[in-house]
Amino acid sequence: MQAAHVAADRGSEGVATLLTPRGRGAVASIRYRGGPDLFDRPGYKLFAAANGKPIAEQAVGRIVFGHWGRDPAEEVVLCRRDDATIDIHCHGGDAAVRRILTDIEQAGGRTESWRELNAAMNGPFATECAEALSRAATLCAANVLLDQQSGTLRTTVVGIRSALVQGMEASTNVAARLDDLLAWADFGLHLTEPWKVAILGPANVGKSSLLNALAGYARAIVFDQPGTTRDVVTAETAFQGWPVRLIDTAGIRETACELESAGITRAQEQGAQADCQLVVLDMSLVPRLEDRALLAAWPQAIVVGNKADLPDAWGTELPPGARRVSSLTGTGIAELADAIMERLVPTVPEPGQAIPITVRQVELLRRARSAIEESRLEECAAALDEFVR
Repeated sequence: MQAAHVAADRGSEGVATLLTPRGRGAVASIRYRGGPDLFDRPGYKLFAAANGKPIAEQAVGRIVFGHWGRDPAEEVVLCRRDDATIDIHCHGGDAAVRRILTDIEQAGGRTESWRELNAAMNGPFATECAEALSRAATLCAANVLLDQQSGTLRTTVVGIRSALVQGMEASTNVAARLDDLLAWADFGLHLTEPWKVAILGPANVGKSSLLNALAGYARAIVFDQPGTTRDVVTAETAFQGWPVRLIDTAGIRETACELESAGITRAQEQGAQADCQLVVLDMSLVPRLEDRALLAAWPQAIVVGNKADLPDAWGTELPPGARRVSSLTGTGIAELADAIMERLVPTVPEPGQAIPITVRQVELLRRARSAIEESRLEECAAALDEFVR
């Protein structure tokens, strides 16, 4: 009832919202809230129904075919959902959508995003859950996000807030429950933003070939010449059902080429920002100073001995735990992908585990955790209230 009341109030303002994503599509859907007056206004008739009746006389729920505007007219389908709401379905291209929204604005209405509509009707929490679910790149990520949207996260936070206010639990227990939620913060944020894996190494050790092998398709240019990759190349894939962005970087070496040097600097920056680093070595070449420098610079990286299909020139000098692979034959690639996920997702949440999924949610939980640490119970409760709003 409350959501319907909000929609009716906002409908009187004459607001159009694009409900379908931007870009090419067979059909685009626009929802207008504000009644039929805008469409049948004398001197600025937006829509002409094929049956000749004005919008106000069309039955609620009836599908009405007609033409939008003139010179040339756009074929559209309208449907009155109720006295204040009209759905417009048009060609899915940007041009048709842009024309209809512009015409509505010129006729005296206004436009807003579907996020604004959702927030007005359902609040920030429901809106960000819906948006996160729409951005899920894999089924595993979508399942976790759907679990949160379906009530797991809200119920957990409401329960913590109720226990805090009613004095059912000591502050230490509330803090522990908040810590449990925050322990999943990094995982939750990556459900809509893939984990980043930077592929680092000297020039011409096979980084681009390794990216292609891990991604399962040819994304990066492969050429037997140092300095081929001078910028960052990325590929989106999934390991064990979780979204991963592979980042192929410029070969790290001493160079007098200004362009290549800039690429190397960016490679180091990308490596520092990544969630996991792979240091790639060419096992067919004896260890070089640049190899040892990279190993020292990235001690936490997963070491990958590439070109395992060729004679091994490293032998026992390859660091313990290094992964021997061949980008050419595929040897060790699946095992390397598993090792990457052991690093990125060491524990998969059980169904029903509450997980914060947006930056706003994480910040509010941290604010609540800080407040409970300092016995500021009202501030903690306020942060939790804002969380589920």
